[in-house]
Amino acid sequence: MPQALPRELVHRLVTLNALSSYVMGSLGFSIQLIKRDFDLTRVIASWHNIGWAAALVFISLILLGHGHRRPSHQTIRFGWALMILGSLAYCLSPNIYFSVPAVILTASGSVIAGNTTTAILGAHSKTAMKNMFRSTGVGLFMASVSPTVIGLTTQADIPWRTTVATTAVLIGLVALKIVPELAARPEPEHADSKIVWNNTMIAILIFAFLTITMEVSLSAWAVDLLTERGSQVKTSVLFATIAPYFIALSRIYLSTKNEFNLNRIWRFSFVAIASGVLLVIFASSPTLTLAGLIIAAAGIGPSASIAIAKASSTAQGTDRGIAAFVIGMGISNGTSPWIMGFVSENFGFAAAYGVILLALILTTLTFIWVMKNSLPQRPPANMI
Repeated sequence: MPQALPRELVHRLVTLNALSSYVMGSLGFSIQLIKRDFDLTRVIASWHNIGWAAALVFISLILLGHGHRRPSHQTIRFGWALMILGSLAYCLSPNIYFSVPAVILTASGSVIAGNTTTAILGAHSKTAMKNMFRSTGVGLFMASVSPTVIGLTTQADIPWRTTVATTAVLIGLVALKIVPELAARPEPEHADSKIVWNNTMIAILIFAFLTITMEVSLSAWAVDLLTERGSQVKTSVLFATIAPYFIALSRIYLSTKNEFNLNRIWRFSFVAIASGVLLVIFASSPTLTLAGLIIAAAGIGPSASIAIAKASSTAQGTDRGIAAFVIGMGISNGTSPWIMGFVSENFGFAAAYGVILLALILTTLTFIWVMKNSLPQRPPANMI
């Protein structure tokens, strides 16, 4: 069995994940804007994230039993079709009763396409860590580009809904065109279509939840944070998109390496996150606040990539490992913006960003457990 995927296939799959990240990045960032359109509180607007989370969790579980019945390229294309339709429905939504279901539809498509491509990328132990840094790095970079595009077009008085809808359709058509032909992956036995929640899989879920909590919480309400500290709304929309670039760039840099000292990487992450978040907490100007967001972002970058790489190499197989990661990510996507919104509205943004420090401590303890227990490696298999 080959231990490394063909380079051209890796590039195609990474590109598909990047395009998906762009679409979902647009959707996620625009929740802050649809909140203003509908005059919602941050807590009520977070129902979009809760719907997103529900889709991530339930579709991941459904895919375990039903995602192998057709060739992988058909599954990926179906996911992309849902993303396009969901994005259009979201941009045309007249109120939250339409926009939340549209988010659920779009997120469902992203899970169907994304879990399939990620499982293939992570199925080969020789390159799994490198592929995860590359895929999540390039993906998040594209997810960071999308809010910047929204910010620039907003500056030019182009409605954000027009930008999100147009880019979703164009990118979706490109994605449908470049999906590589892939055979159906081996149908799992009935027992293999369900996650066995042993210590390893619970650790993966917790690791995913905590790393994504830090990542999502950092920028969930960054527009409101910068606006509250003196920045104009249009400027805040643009500047709030900067920090995620540094999460992406740290992952892309690590993807160029062939050897990974995870303990050293984590020490860097801990120092950067702690110092950046403390700067956000104690700063009063938008400039220092933005600097803190950037420093923390550079530290947050490697954490989720390490978690998903560990998930892809569990003894229960890539599909179940990735599903456990996505379930943890989904729970975090739903709860983190709500928690940050609730704490910031009732106790202020300084208290809200203290949540990230708590998550950092818990994530570090989980990382130590994972490294000490050496999550078992399974023999690589050709999952194409």
